[in-house]
Amino acid sequence: MKRKLTAALILFTGLTGFFTLSASAYLDPTTTTFLFQALAGVVAVVGTAIVIFWRRAKRKVNKILGIDENKNMEVEEEFSVVGENGEAESKPDPAPAGPEQKTGPEKDAEEEEIDFDASDE
Repeated sequence: MKRKLTAALILFTGLTGFFTLSASAYLDPTTTTFLFQALAGVVAVVGTAIVIFWRRAKRKVNKILGIDENKNMEVEEEFSVVGENGEAESKPDPAPAGPEQKTGPEKDAEEEEIDFDASDE
């Protein structure tokens, strides 16, 4: 019974190729490019979703089984800049969070500006 059904299905599929009408359709190259871009976007989104769900599931399973992912990880020590003489140079202090109030000669030097006015010529 299965052989007859399979043979009939193959015969039907083969004969439909001979009796199909030709389609006079035109696909513009930009349409094809758009379809490839859409397909690439879908693949990227699906792949990202799979990775996110896989990591969440892995984290939950590790939590249930009591496995610590970071157990054997090594942490590198802080690095320092080495000068030409081989000595470690000190790092500058980070910038302050708010605006600075300058006083004294620093303030005077920064406020002095050069005026490039065309009327001086």
